[in-house]
Amino acid sequence: MNRPVVIADVDTGIDDALALAWLGSLHARGAIDLTVTTSAGNCTVYDAARNSNAVLRMTGSSARAIPGLPAPRHLPLTTTPETHGPRGLGYWQDHSPQDEPDKGHSLLETWRKAAPTHVLVAGPANNIAYVLDHAPRLLENCQVTFMTGAFSYPGNTTPSAEWNAWVDPHALKHVLEQWPAGAPAPRICPLNVTEQVLLTPDRLRPMLANLPLRRAELVDLLSDATTFYFEFHQSVGVGYKAQIHDLAAAQVMLAEALHLQIGHWLRPATVDVEADSELMRGTTVADWDGSYWGRPANAQVLTAIDADNVLDLLDRELHS
Repeated sequence: MNRPVVIADVDTGIDDALALAWLGSLHARGAIDLTVTTSAGNCTVYDAARNSNAVLRMTGSSARAIPGLPAPRHLPLTTTPETHGPRGLGYWQDHSPQDEPDKGHSLLETWRKAAPTHVLVAGPANNIAYVLDHAPRLLENCQVTFMTGAFSYPGNTTPSAEWNAWVDPHALKHVLEQWPAGAPAPRICPLNVTEQVLLTPDRLRPMLANLPLRRAELVDLLSDATTFYFEFHQSVGVGYKAQIHDLAAAQVMLAEALHLQIGHWLRPATVDVEADSELMRGTTVADWDGSYWGRPANAQVLTAIDADNVLDLLDRELHS
């Protein structure tokens, strides 16, 4: 069986870090090929690359993050230090010089060289929108999975909008409207499902216990980062726990290729996003059966997932 060739396009971020810990561990043991590019959202594109490189290094992965576009398609960049800390990884800021990103690589050339079979878009959609404009054939035989949006559900940024969709709604709208004909429909993992993946201190503690010695630094990073994340979630009424959105999306992306027993359900829908209204910016809408808009489905939307299985898969992989 050919190994999945994965591009993880991330804005690392604490939940991105957990997704990269899982993907980096898979890469380190040869289960996948992995390329990482970064977008600007949770933090700047360069902080995201620096954070990604730290996590990848600590998992034993040789992948290096390449910074992508530094700002959204048409809007000024907004980051979220209140959620992810001043540089994106909460209280953890102990970077090594090895983590500094190489700024001499082109986003397009990086994607072309990788020739992905699977893409995770765990941040705003500006990088993949750029690839769609300049190298659409890269997506023709590629399964793309987004962590974005919320359907008939309160947002986490405005009353109706999820963060990734809100930061760059024009990029997401462009991707949904211009998706290459014949390419696999993108998968969308929305907030209303991914927020069910709740990490608690009691669940994290045994996960980090007795990790292989080569991953000792990862324990410190994840402990410091998730403490900040737990405190943030407590401050907004969720409780002393954390929603791990991007890990769920990463596993949905690779479910079939790696024969993962997650327990998840996808449903076709016609998806659109509001880009121009200040009031409704980033609001995603799904026409589930085409009866409203009369347009064919353009996405597969995650409607349910077994959250315990998501965390179990991370636990097993970190200890592999």
